[in-house]
Parts: sequence; structure tokens; C-alpha cells
Amino acid sequence: KQWYQRRVRGSDVGTDYASSTVTHAGVIATNTADTALVSGLISHSVPSPRFFAPGQHNPVSLHCPTPFSSLRFGTYHKYVSFSEPAVLRVFEQVLARLPGEVKDVPVADLYMSKMAYMNTIMVETAQCMDVSEEHGASLTAQTKVVYSICAKSSLRQYMQSSAQKTRAINIFKSIFDQVDVFITPTIARLPKEIDESSLAYGELDEFNMTLTMWFLYLANFLGLPAISINAGYSDEKGLPVGVQLMAPWWREDILYTAAAALETELKPPVRKYKP
Repeated sequence: KQWYQRRVRGSDVGTDYASSTVTHAGVIATNTADTALVSGLISHSVPSPRFFAPGQHNPVSLHCPTPFSSLRFGTYHKYVSFSEPAVLRVFEQVLARLPGEVKDVPVADLYMSKMAYMNTIMVETAQCMDVSEEHGASLTAQTKVVYSICAKSSLRQYMQSSAQKTRAINIFKSIFDQVDVFITPTIARLPKEIDESSLAYGELDEFNMTLTMWFLYLANFLGLPAISINAGYSDEKGLPVGVQLMAPWWREDILYTAAAALETELKPPVRKYKP
């Protein structure tokens, strides 16, 4: 995902920004180079090579003035330790392949930031959903319960969440004074098997959602550019394990440099089991 105030569509003569304050879906591609290419095209709507120009961070640039070997990586081991053992094993293998020493960077207020993120989503969900008689009939009981909970959020809570968001942004500004890339697993657990009963309408699985979003919410909430790459597979079932890289605002070039180098360093992971 790109920095959250980048253009979603548009060109030099028009601009459309993402309306949500907490999410900005990015490109899904097979490798970092393709991701960078498509991101540039989406951002500017014209197939121009200008986003490859060195030294430019807006438009999107693939050129990072700092080589991979000199990038400073950091993580927060206490935060990462909530991951399942199979995820941690792959993640530790990745850390061992990074240049230099990976700095342990404590992140303050993680719980408060997560609560603020969830409350922001609740308020915006309540504003966007239509549960009127005309449209509500197609919603499941679980969805209606979620909406009812979201609708209880107050403007006061929303403003408090915005204040916490500002505090968390300042915390990460301080973190990026110490490191260039903040790295975590992509999700804290191995992918969950989908129950057949969930295929028609989905499911409400708060525990699984919490572990899935454990590391993802920071980039969404704070507008940090982030990228996830495949780092390997679990030993037990051969399920994919990814790592997420986050960089300072407007510094997609750092992400592309780090992710592309890691793809080369890790080489295409070999899957031991059939999907």
C-alpha cells in the first residue's frame, strides 16, 4: 500500500483521493518490480517512465539513494512475539539475512493505537453501511450485530481516536529517526482454513481477525507505506509466511529497494507441500 494521501486515480489534471482514513488497498503482484510499476501507473493514470527518475519521491520512485546494504532495519521483538511459533521461525530466518544488526525498537501505546484504529473503523463503517429495509434484508444477523455495535460509537470517541492517531504518528516519526525500515511478520498466524459454512456469507471470527490484523493495522491507521513479500513456508503444513516492511511517509523508494533485495536474498521459497 502506498502512503495514504497519494492519488488513487488521476493525472496532472485531476485527482481522486482515498476517502477512508484508515485503509488504502495497494497493488497485488508477483514481485516487487511489478508492484512498483503498477503503483506508479495507478497513481498517475498514464504509462510514463517518469516515476523511475532518481531522487524523486513524488511521483513514485524506484530509485533509493541508500543501497540495501546500508539500510537500517528495526523491529519490536516483544510485539512480534505474539506470533505463532511457525511464523516466528520464518521471521527469525529473515532477520538473520538482513544487513547489519536489526535494532529492537520499542513502540509505545500499541494497545491504545489498536483501540483507536478499531473505533475509527467502527465509526466510518456505521457511516457507510445502509441497513435500511431496502438493503438490510440481504445482510446476515452477524453483520447487523456488527453494525449495531459500530453505530454506538460516539463523536467524542472518534475525536479521541484521532488524537491517539496523531500521537502514534509522532511515535513513528521518532522510530524512523532510528531506522529506515520497520519489519514484522505479515500476519501473526498461519493462514486459517476456510470453513465451508462460511463460503456463502463469510464469517465473524474476531480471534482470527485480531491475529490477521495484528501487524497490518499500523500502516493502515498511520498512513505508512508498506509492502509484504513471501518469506517462506511453514515446516508443518507448507503454508506461506510473509514479512511486512514499513517505511517513512513518501518513501516508497526505500520499500522497493529493501523488498526487491530481500526477494533476491531469500530466493523463491520452495513449497514442500501441495496447495
